Amino acid sequence: MRARLLLVFALHAAACKGPVPADFQPVQDSAKGSPRIIASLNRIIDGRYRTITPLCIGQRYTVRVPEGTAVFPRSGGLSMLPDQIVEFRNYQPDVATNITSLSSPAPLFSPNLVRPYNVTTESGQTFSYWRYAFPRPGIYEYFDTNMGSPGREVVDSYYGTVTYVGESNAPKAVVCVDPPSCQATPECLAGTAPEGTVCCTCVGVCCGDGPTDSQCATDRLCVRGRCVDAETGE
Repeated sequence: MRARLLLVFALHAAACKGPVPADFQPVQDSAKGSPRIIASLNRIIDGRYRTITPLCIGQRYTVRVPEGTAVFPRSGGLSMLPDQIVEFRNYQPDVATNITSLSSPAPLFSPNLVRPYNVTTESGQTFSYWRYAFPRPGIYEYFDTNMGSPGREVVDSYYGTVTYVGESNAPKAVVCVDPPSCQATPECLAGTAPEGTVCCTCVGVCCGDGPTDSQCATDRLCVRGRCVDAETGE
C-alpha cells in the first residue's frame, strides 16, 4: 500500500511539470475476453500456501545446446503474445491484494482484489479476479504492494519521518511476452543479432525444475520456474 502512496506522490510531482495524459488510469479496468492462463495469489495447493503461482509465465527455450546450434528449440512453458490475457485470482478475497508493475514495458495497476470486486466461485473456491491484456512484447515483473515493504526503511533522525530506498522485498513473479514470429538464436541471447532481427524476448527467462537447467544461460540457475543470477539469486 505504501508503494501506491509513493506512486501518488510521483503523479502529483509529474502533474506539476505537465498535464497527465487524458487516457491515463492509475487503476486499470479488467480486460474483456477469455484468459490464456490463470495466475493464482494466496492459494493453498496440496496443503501448501502459495503466494503467487506460477512464478514465471512464458515460452521456455533450451539454451544450453551444442556449439554451432543455429536456433534454440522450444521446450515447454506457455507462449504469450501481445494482446493475450492473463487472469489474476486472489483466493483470499477478504485480504487486500493487487497486481502492480511500474518498470515493465507497460504498467500493471489493478484494483485491490477484495470483495465485492469481481468475486466468483469455481469448483468450490471463491476468488476475486482481474484480467490484463499484455499490449507489447517484454518481461513484465509484478508484485503485490500489500506484501513486504517498498524498500529499505530510512528514518530521519530529526523529524522522525520515514522514507524508503531501494526495491520492494515483496515476492515477485513474471509474465514474459514474445513478439510474433520471433527468432530464438544464440546471437539474440548474446545481443549480437543482425540489425532488424526480431528476437524472442523470453529466451532464458522461464525454466523447468532443477538447481541448474538447460533453459537458463550458463551463469544462471533455475529457481522455482525462473532463471536467476547464480550469485545474487535475482
